Amino acid sequence: MIAIIANPNALRFNIKTLKNIVSLLENSGVSVDIFFTQKAGDGTLIANRIANKYEIIAAYGGDGIINEIINAKIKDSALGILPAGTTNVLALDLNIDLNPEKAAKLFINPKFKKIYLGSINDRRFVLMAGVGFDAESVKNVNAKIKKLSGKFAYFLSGLYSYLISKNDPFYMDIDEKRYKTNWVIISKAKKYAGNFIASNDIDVDKPFLDVCIFKKVAGKYLDLLLYNIAFFGGLSYHVPFIEHIVTNKTINTTKAPVQIDGDFFGVCDAEISLCKKPINIVVP
Repeated sequence: MIAIIANPNALRFNIKTLKNIVSLLENSGVSVDIFFTQKAGDGTLIANRIANKYEIIAAYGGDGIINEIINAKIKDSALGILPAGTTNVLALDLNIDLNPEKAAKLFINPKFKKIYLGSINDRRFVLMAGVGFDAESVKNVNAKIKKLSGKFAYFLSGLYSYLISKNDPFYMDIDEKRYKTNWVIISKAKKYAGNFIASNDIDVDKPFLDVCIFKKVAGKYLDLLLYNIAFFGGLSYHVPFIEHIVTNKTINTTKAPVQIDGDFFGVCDAEISLCKKPINIVVP
């Protein structure tokens, strides 16, 4: 049996597509139950209620609904992905077809892969956590613009955060060393914000975190501009002001804005670690 938790507010959600998916699966002998979210957090509540009653709990939506499901206790249910939403970074990372009807075919004779999750103050993430400028940009995303334009809303928010937000520095402690920075990305997946590469050394199936540290190099505006050019230009391994550390140790930061899997988490001290037990996910 398969449960589909659908976010009807997700970009590219389509009720006709969902009905086609149900027909496809049921015609192949797979029974399906549908659950709809109404507000943020519902994915976790629903997944906890149905956890381990289904072989697969599939997310129909973006990376946000996936994050809600992995924060439920689904140890005996595998995660499935039916991409909608804005970017679908996890689907891209796992080479899952972005057409949800084609992705649904994976559930007929499913193959499973174990993946490891990260955790920040006991909130799990499957893609990344961002601290500092990255989180400020997520915080400032305009929901209405996001609904209309998708990724462009993040570009506008990043520009606004670059020009207006304080982007104060904070401290990060890792491997007995302290860094002063105003932007850190902790990755569990190779990709970031679509097809940009965050890490050359990490995969969701590896029990490690990639910590990308943007070191202070000059004044606020200059360093953030250099960070963005280097990171989104694929140069983060080739410039002296960015450092990558692959680790399975706990990372601590002082108070700063935090985002998890593309959603704003809050302003807090952060303890970031690797979850010890992997979960199963349906893959091509």
